[in-house]
Amino acid sequence: MLTFLKPYLFYVKLGIAALVVSAASYAAYKYHSNAIAVLEIKLSVSEAEKTAAEKLANENAQQALKADADRRAAINALETAQEALTQSAMRSRVASDVIERAPAADDAPVSPLLEALRSSRFGGKP
Repeated sequence: MLTFLKPYLFYVKLGIAALVVSAASYAAYKYHSNAIAVLEIKLSVSEAEKTAAEKLANENAQQALKADADRRAAINALETAQEALTQSAMRSRVASDVIERAPAADDAPVSPLLEALRSSRFGGKP
């Protein structure tokens, strides 16, 4: 009954095969384009996170440098104070030696006003 279509059946089959291949190719294209879009979004998120991490690292480095500078300033201030205390102690020892070597004729009672001042400053220690 459809014998007259027999010579064209090959072309119909070829057309159907081409249609199936085209549909499969289109589906693969859509899948890969969606996958690429997802990867591009992930890349942009990763780049934003990297930028934020770099900014945080730079801020931490600046804070570390500031802390180091503050520590050095504190150490310098402590060393200066220690040097001043050492010089003051040396002056006190020299003054004490001068007082110890003073002749007995220079020895006299201390005025009550100076004795009270000495007691208040040095806690009553001679």
